[in-house]
Amino acid sequence: MNTEDAEKNFLISKNIELDLFADIEPEHELRKEIEEFLEQQFKEHFKNKMPKYWDKVTKRYITAFSRLKSLKILQDLPSIYRDHSGLRPNLLFYLANLGYSETSSKTILIILNELRVFDDLSIVQVVHLLTNWEIPRTSNAMKFLEDAEKAIKNLTTVQKKPSGFYALLWFKAKYSSQEYLLHFIKKYDNLWKADAFLRRQATAILSRLLSMNSEVPHTLLTEQIASGAVGTVSVANQIAFFELADKLEPRMDMYLFPTKKQRIYPLGKFLVLCSALNSEKIRQSNSVAKKISEHIHDPYYRHWIVEQYGIKL
Repeated sequence: MNTEDAEKNFLISKNIELDLFADIEPEHELRKEIEEFLEQQFKEHFKNKMPKYWDKVTKRYITAFSRLKSLKILQDLPSIYRDHSGLRPNLLFYLANLGYSETSSKTILIILNELRVFDDLSIVQVVHLLTNWEIPRTSNAMKFLEDAEKAIKNLTTVQKKPSGFYALLWFKAKYSSQEYLLHFIKKYDNLWKADAFLRRQATAILSRLLSMNSEVPHTLLTEQIASGAVGTVSVANQIAFFELADKLEPRMDMYLFPTKKQRIYPLGKFLVLCSALNSEKIRQSNSVAKKISEHIHDPYYRHWIVEQYGIKL
């Protein structure tokens, strides 16, 4: 392979150019000029998709925009997401880095409404992004969540696959009230009870419901303990055990509140925290309340903690 062919296939000059922006930060004094330059080069790059390393270089451009928290590619992102499946993880990482805003939320709605019914992996990945976003409890944000849930539900209803139901279940585990979440779990119990993976997930989510003024969540939990489904029984027993605990054991305390604070508090860990807070003694602990306040900043997590457990944050 001669030098010209190497340049065409491996885009050597593009890679050298992108090396200059490998450690770029949003606070850079020439951010505006850099963004405009990258936007121009990115559009030029899309005119010829034939080079062997086109995908790899495209991912480097997306990473550069992500590092800058630049909005320059948001308008074109839905069509890129739709037409280039290999770039989707990078585009979702970019959106995760941007975080929630009215602009980024509109992009997500376009992606959801353009997803093909059989693309169950993308539904799960988009929902993972949505549950990691720290979305405020404003009227505009709540309307966005309503629209997102409707789009997810439309896809999963037609799709009729466990992965689609899991995505919807996980979305509701974070953003639905206890009453709506319980209604959903009861309504579709025949579906999740028929699948071992879904059964474990639905059982784990019961931890968010035990503080309700209703015996139904406890009845459901007891049913799962007696179900004989190995993975489900283990999860259900842990939830029941935590409800009776007197205090957080050191390992549990370290898991929930690590020394190095997490930038994103995972939904799965939040559900474990709910299991612990179902214990009256633990939720009345001032030290636990202090740690929650220091480690959890997500508006929805904080809202549920105050509403469900009466903890002042």
